[in-house]
Amino acid sequence: MNKMKRFPVLFAAVLILAVVLGGCGKSKTNSGKIEITYMNWANETEQVATQATLDAYNASQDKVFVKQLSVPNDQFVTKLNTMASSNSLPDCAIMMESVVLKWAENDMLLDISSMYGAGESKPLDSLAFTYKGKPVAYSSANEVLGIYYNRDIFDKAGIPYPPAKAENAWTWDEFVEVAKKLTKDNKGRTPNDPGFDKNNIVTYGAWVDTLAWMWPVFAISNGGGLVSADGKELLINRPETIAAAQAIADLYTKHHVAPAPAVTKTMATLDVTLLSGQIAMATGGQWNIGTSLINSLDDGLHYGVGVLPKFKKAVTLNTGGPNVVFKTTKYPQETMDFLKFFYKEENNMALIQSGVWMPILKKWYTEEPLIKTWADNPVHPPLEEYRTAVIQYALNNAEQVPWYYLPCYSRLEEVLSPGMDPVWMGDKTAKQAIDAMYPALKNIFDDGSAK
Repeated sequence: MNKMKRFPVLFAAVLILAVVLGGCGKSKTNSGKIEITYMNWANETEQVATQATLDAYNASQDKVFVKQLSVPNDQFVTKLNTMASSNSLPDCAIMMESVVLKWAENDMLLDISSMYGAGESKPLDSLAFTYKGKPVAYSSANEVLGIYYNRDIFDKAGIPYPPAKAENAWTWDEFVEVAKKLTKDNKGRTPNDPGFDKNNIVTYGAWVDTLAWMWPVFAISNGGGLVSADGKELLINRPETIAAAQAIADLYTKHHVAPAPAVTKTMATLDVTLLSGQIAMATGGQWNIGTSLINSLDDGLHYGVGVLPKFKKAVTLNTGGPNVVFKTTKYPQETMDFLKFFYKEENNMALIQSGVWMPILKKWYTEEPLIKTWADNPVHPPLEEYRTAVIQYALNNAEQVPWYYLPCYSRLEEVLSPGMDPVWMGDKTAKQAIDAMYPALKNIFDDGSAK
């Protein structure tokens, strides 16, 4: 299935180290304002919304002018590396999560501890990227994982919707059984029926995203994971992790309720697969509301959102594209002041109300008038469902993806991602694949560095 992909983490450390920390030259605009550059990747909607925020900031004061440098996502890493090697980095930028601490380790990012003063509301602690105990970035939005589904398919089958409350989360076995009832071959038979044809499936009951940073949420639910929450222990070879990974693979290889990897590559976007009935329910990120699901609402998509199925505990992961300040900036305080403005929900409400982002300040999750401001609209699912399945889930059941605190995370992912492919394709068991990867993963983890 075509989906929002994370950016490649392959970039040369030599380019980073080549930067002279004296900073790139800056000039004042014709209006006499200091000029600051904010670099991002964005689709057309996000570019327009971001520019509106920049315009508001530029008009709000007489000292600083911020300009947007938007780069296509498939060129972002190359562009950033080129700018680093030529000592022409922007003042600040959104950055892919998995490489933030790599840049921090190479002394490229500003410690932003002073961005918020005593008594000021700052982003949720779970959204802080920390290096050596100091914040070097905050996510610009809060994003969590959940499960999206086609209401019409569930209604036609007479099956209750996926639970919207963490305390009612399906067990994994319950999830599989529902997926079996929703999976249909070209003659309407389910995997529970005699003669079911696994080679001619019309509707798949479920699809679980197996991106390297996503699937471990189920391992965490089972008592395992990639690493411990404090980053001190490697958990990838735990029986609980292996069992969860195998359970995901079994959706395709054993139960025939999910599409094979080769099939997902030919599928359309999430909104289209749900609308067409090709898939009844699928895991995804909160951002999918604004980047995908919104596109099929006018075509008749009636979607809902629920919490993820669990093994032992109900859990989701939180993440969000971080904004960083480069040490090369000549205007660190002005740049941090701009980002504080940028982070304020009221200055990015278009992206939040459209379902692309979620707020980063706690009050927007706890104060009813504020919740209604951003979440009570036709783009989102009904508020009472969204409130428990996303808002409260994010506050009470979310754990950080390790890229928030583990410098070597990107190196682990570079081994883990291709190493798990044979599992998802059914060519290896989860134990075989993880056993084969473990020595390399252990060496990276023990080294601990991002290099």
